[in-house]
This record gives sequence, C-alpha cells and structure tokens, in this order.
Amino acid sequence: MALRKNLFSRLGNYFIEIVIIIIGISLSFALSDWEKKKSDQVDYQNYLKRLQQDIRIDSVQMANDKRLYLNKIKAVDLIFKYHEGFSQDSILLLGEAQNALSNYVQFLPNNNTFQVLSSTGEFKIFRNDSLVSELFHLYRFDYAFIEMMGKEADGARTQRLEPYLIQNIYYEDELTFPIVRTDIAKVIRDRTFRNICLDYKQSSYSAFNSYRIALERLARIDRIIEEELEEY
Repeated sequence: MALRKNLFSRLGNYFIEIVIIIIGISLSFALSDWEKKKSDQVDYQNYLKRLQQDIRIDSVQMANDKRLYLNKIKAVDLIFKYHEGFSQDSILLLGEAQNALSNYVQFLPNNNTFQVLSSTGEFKIFRNDSLVSELFHLYRFDYAFIEMMGKEADGARTQRLEPYLIQNIYYEDELTFPIVRTDIAKVIRDRTFRNICLDYKQSSYSAFNSYRIALERLARIDRIIEEELEEY
C-alpha cells in the first residue's frame, strides 16, 4: 500500500513538473511571438515613413517635370504663331520656345525602399493589401509608363527638330539684337517641320498625362499611409 502511494506521489510530481515545463515553453513562445509582432510593427511604421518620404520627393520632381512638358506644348503653339518682321520680341520668344523644346526631361524615382521591400520579402508585414497593390502599380507600371512616354517625347523628336531650331538662331550676347542667319518664316511654313512639331506636341501631351496618372496614385498612397500611421 505504501509502495503504491509512493508511486502515485512520484507520478504526481512528474506530472506537475511536465505541466510547469509546458507552461514555461508556452510562455516562451508567447513572449517570442509578442516580441516578433512588436518588431514587425516598428519595422512597418519605419517602412511606411520611408515610403511616404520617397513619394513626396517624387511628387515634387513630377510636378516640375509636368511644368517642363507643358512648356514644350506652349512652345509649339508659340512657334506656330510666329510672325514675320523679325521684331526683337518675336525672335526672343522663338528662342525661348526653342529652349523649351530642347530641354531633356528625365524622371528619376526614389524607389530604394520599394526595391528593398520587394527583394527581401518584407512586404509580408504590410497589413493593408490595398496599399501594397497601389505601390506595385506605381513603381512597376506608372513609373515605367512615364519612362516610356518620356523617351517617346524627348528622343527622336528632339533630334528631328534640331536642324530646324538650334542651328538657325544665333545670339552674340543677351544685350544685342539676335543675329538671324536663316529665313525663319520659311522654316515655320515648312510642312515637315510643322508635322514634327505637331507630333512633338502630341507626345508631350502623352508624357504630361502619364505624370498626371502617377500623381493621382501618389496622392492615394500618401493618404493610405497617413491613415495607417494614425492607427498607432
């Protein structure tokens, strides 16, 4: 009888020890899981702030690029309105239009944070699927569209315009009357030149619209990020 009691007593002690070990392991896993979630939460906030900074810098650059393309569009209109008489004002305005058309626009996105998230798989800590979808559309599609439209507008068309504009107007300095060594009126009437200008104007509109689309998405992303940060 005493032997049986002693056996049950030892089994009871073993059972208690096992329960204590299980509780300890469970608490350890729970603590580790809590620390992981806390770490992910901090990382998530940091990524959100970095992405927000990137897109806000991009927004400023894109607004400036849009202005440059708008100037190109206005430049074509100004060239077509050029009148004969070679007044100083009209020639200077034509020179300004020439400079607007020859300005090369290149958008350089701040995509380092997005690339890090994509390459490391850290997007898994993002809890807002809509935000992730918008980010991928922005960096993978909208920015690629901007690059494509920019090459279309500032590539071959600029080279085709060069013989008509850059080599036809010369300035000794900013104070004297421009020296014109070509028949500008004849150039303006040239059908090939006008078709190039119209084509350039259309491609500039397309580039301008690609920026507009991206800026609309940037505004949505910024709003979503702001809402996510306010939840903490």
